[in-house]
Amino acid sequence: MLEWDETEFIGILEVIPEVIEDEGGGPFYVFNVSNKGIELELTIFPFEEDVRFRLFRCGENTALLEYQIMGCKFARHHIGTDNDSYLSFISKTGIEVTVIVKPDIQVLISE
Repeated sequence: MLEWDETEFIGILEVIPEVIEDEGGGPFYVFNVSNKGIELELTIFPFEEDVRFRLFRCGENTALLEYQIMGCKFARHHIGTDNDSYLSFISKTGIEVTVIVKPDIQVLISE
């Protein structure tokens, strides 16, 4: 199961997630954050250990970026001043995805 802290995610993203009950694997959590014409949809599947990142232009249905970590064991967070808080996700294979929402939405992928 993915280790994460929903309260810290809410604090950094400044939105309450939509909790969707999944019959097969337990609930999953969808955070939608909009900033400066860009929307981030961050979906956490804690029981499946998956995290999905999707970026859109506000009001459009086609994703600019869609990326998913399958087998994410934990998420860490850093809470700093207004503009340096972030979430970071590490895959089993060592790929790290960092999500920043202030001052601009950023999804950074590194190995």
